[in-house]
Amino acid sequence: MNTNRMRFFKFIIFTLISVAALAQPSRISSEQYIIKYKDFAIAEMYRCGVPASITLAQGILESQSGNSRLARDANNHFGIKCKTTWTGKTITADDDAVGECFRAYDTDLESFKDHSNFLRENWRYTECFTLEKTDYAGWAEGLKKAGYATNPKYNSLIIGIIDRYNLHQYDLMAKPDGIIPEYNQKNNNIPVVYAQAGETMDLIASRNELNSKQIYRYNDLQKGTTIEPGDIIYLKPKRRRAYESYHIVQEGEDLYAISQHYGLKLKQLYKNNHLEKGEEAVEGTKLYLQSKSSSKPATISRAEFDRIEAEKKNSPLQVDIQKSKPKDAIEPNVILKDLPKEEINTSKEFHIIKNGDNLYRISEKYHVFVEDILDWNAIDSPEDITVGDRLYLSKEAAVKAGKYKTPTPKKENTKTSSKSKTYTVLKGDTAYKICKIHGINSKQLLAWNNLKDIDSIREGQKLKVSE
Repeated sequence: MNTNRMRFFKFIIFTLISVAALAQPSRISSEQYIIKYKDFAIAEMYRCGVPASITLAQGILESQSGNSRLARDANNHFGIKCKTTWTGKTITADDDAVGECFRAYDTDLESFKDHSNFLRENWRYTECFTLEKTDYAGWAEGLKKAGYATNPKYNSLIIGIIDRYNLHQYDLMAKPDGIIPEYNQKNNNIPVVYAQAGETMDLIASRNELNSKQIYRYNDLQKGTTIEPGDIIYLKPKRRRAYESYHIVQEGEDLYAISQHYGLKLKQLYKNNHLEKGEEAVEGTKLYLQSKSSSKPATISRAEFDRIEAEKKNSPLQVDIQKSKPKDAIEPNVILKDLPKEEINTSKEFHIIKNGDNLYRISEKYHVFVEDILDWNAIDSPEDITVGDRLYLSKEAAVKAGKYKTPTPKKENTKTSSKSKTYTVLKGDTAYKICKIHGINSKQLLAWNNLKDIDSIREGQKLKVSE
């Protein structure tokens, strides 16, 4: 009888544990978090001036990639406390003290917007907004200096996340349609404003203590040119060098739009690429932004460019798309150019890197791990990929192409050997490095060690690396 009771109680306990486990929400990885929220971060960068890389890195750190209780139950991704000015919803959680008050939001987007506003409207972070949006290291240092968090290594943690996931690429993305910045900012270290509805160049000039002649000249425009809401307007002369070395021309881009995006003088853009007034670069060509190119890119006339764009705007398909867009939709942050026919991949054995691509978008598209892509293609860092590279999407395809190289164990790790079934994690190790050392993939590492995600490994941890 006692034995049966014990079995019954064990069954009940096991059932309760199983039900509790099933009730737990599934965790998302940092890569999934980036893919899910990058468009919010880019939109906020243009609305308020906080670099997208900083927003994403803070979200990953503060919300545990969206897995924290605050993020799950209150959509609070940045650990912002109530403060005396907050009149919205709240939630309590233990932090520096027990039961502290934190802000709660109805949606994730509200949290991202409040984070930008919180930094913009707080005098302690004023110094951050004097920095370039590409200076993420300076921003991280500024957040630490202003006391965003009590951790003395906060800046190093933020910079580490940005470098690890190549987040600074999002600081270079074009402004999404429909986003009109609300604050004065800088681009290429030049002060800029963004045109609001109903504004003219003359009005912007007067408001910023400039004469009309100056502001038209700074922006390579003829007097009387009409501007649209959201257009970038420079308040000082543009520069002869951009912050990027080159640009791949996207669909519908003209030379003027490119010069405005990078804060580069239009004449200098022509000069660097051996172009004449009245010429436009063909989509997919490479334009040099810091030095002279060795040859002239493929071009079309400005008249032909305008004709093609007019046809696109008047096509029935384009009209239907415009009508179906919700007013508050956040547009995709980049338009990917078409590949030449001979490079189109129909077998899904490989992917050709296009302008705007990144490993996380590619991994999402083909349902493979980022670490596996790096491993199969013998790439040391996500930053090593360039436009035009061919990435193989399976080990078999990489072996067939002669790309895959069998990893060799590190000799300097004295705590393990190539024949060892376990590995002790050293300082600076990542899941990708460990997989590469032992010739395994991240799926095996996760399964053999009952790990929830690749970010959960810690220094000193013993991992099974062989069956």
